[in-house]
Amino acid sequence: MKLNVIFLGTSHPHIFHRFTYLQARSDTIKLLGYYDHDAQVAEQMQKHACCPRYADLGELMSLPYDIALIHGRDAENPDYIHRAIKSGAKGLLVEKPGAAQPSAFYPLVPEIRARGIVFEVGWELHYLETVEFARRIVKGEVLGPITEARFHGGCPGGAGDEPWQSDSGSIGGFFYSLGGHVVESVVDLFGLPRHLVSSIRKLPVRPPHEGFSWVPNLFSGRQLNPEKTVGELAHEDIASAILEYDDFNVHLDFTAWEPSAYLKDWTIDIYGVGGSLHLNLDGPGSSIVLKTAVGTWKAGRNSLFTGEYAEGEILAAAFKKQMDSFFHRVQAGLVDGDCCNDTMAAKLLKLYDALYESAQTRSWVSMSM
Repeated sequence: MKLNVIFLGTSHPHIFHRFTYLQARSDTIKLLGYYDHDAQVAEQMQKHACCPRYADLGELMSLPYDIALIHGRDAENPDYIHRAIKSGAKGLLVEKPGAAQPSAFYPLVPEIRARGIVFEVGWELHYLETVEFARRIVKGEVLGPITEARFHGGCPGGAGDEPWQSDSGSIGGFFYSLGGHVVESVVDLFGLPRHLVSSIRKLPVRPPHEGFSWVPNLFSGRQLNPEKTVGELAHEDIASAILEYDDFNVHLDFTAWEPSAYLKDWTIDIYGVGGSLHLNLDGPGSSIVLKTAVGTWKAGRNSLFTGEYAEGEILAAAFKKQMDSFFHRVQAGLVDGDCCNDTMAAKLLKLYDALYESAQTRSWVSMSM
């Protein structure tokens, strides 16, 4: 039996990946239509979509659909989620971060739970091969008791100036909309901290320089080497934090000005008393260092992900795996599991609330568990 799908909002750049994915699976998925409140965006999207455009949201939502894929602007998405809950959706996938303000998302969680809806947020790096490896290592206690971990993320220089990182009504910029890929891994691996302190700030304005890449608008495509200026983003340029857990600390550091493509500089380093894990999220160059041999790994440094990876291959695989997993969960009615569901989203947004509060008050923040 085919799953019937609708799009609520088409203003996030991942919309094009979603269309491609769905078109390749027309034997099991039927795309009924899409809506965007911006008439100009909706009209331009017609040549990319493989389904009818609806000018009336109510008309689209009155169709007998199973799944709503929500790709509106961050401030719009909580309302789309609420409407889809009320209209009987079986599954909801919303693009990250899910809401411009975390407080707009929290009331939705009890509604999602009460109706048994399969829910997913587009943090596709949860399904990245390297992140899955980190999950196995931590859960298997391969490194022994952990004492410290460090997570680095960011975006290509220039991407922090894109529309999706520049909404004045959002709690933050790139650290919130893009950094959550890496921060989600922290919550997934370790849960929420007891206490934290952060610095999330704009840097002093510097002379213009040649950035790495950015997407100026939804339909422009990626442009290389844009002229950009540190200190003139709508929100933060950098973010740093210390997260205190009962037995270890986690350090976060993020910059909107990486001189490289997505993932190339993103890293996870975890230190235990019996070993350490050093992951480049795009794979090559990663290693695990062990005090004594464990299983098939020798004592000393063991290289990881030594195979050949085509450009973008590992990220594309994660994107597909998330979509496959989501549609499987809807078909099987699996609300929970190893996924980025509503529970994970609420935890992640709660952490962001605390991080931005700490930065604003310039003080430590305690988190209730």
